[in-house]
Amino acid sequence: MSGDVLGAVTSGDRRAALEAVRDRLAAELEESSGPVVAQLSKELRATLAELESLPGGKEVSAVDDLSARRAARRADAQGGDLPAGGQQRGP
Repeated sequence: MSGDVLGAVTSGDRRAALEAVRDRLAAELEESSGPVVAQLSKELRATLAELESLPGGKEVSAVDDLSARRAARRADAQGGDLPAGGQQRGP
């Protein structure tokens, strides 16, 4: 995987380099535990913020961002079984 980062960085494409770093950090975070998780999380947040600040980055309104986060929390809490609209099914 480090070859992906090196290739992206040496290509001179800043977005591609940051995306490769993002992917590497996310992969490392999945495999980590203990104090290193906080360090990797901080670096991942910084990388994501830098990617979003680049021209042509994905623009998301605050309302859409909050809605997406709420939906993700609900899905995690319910095991991903919430139908559209956020209402639980059943008796």
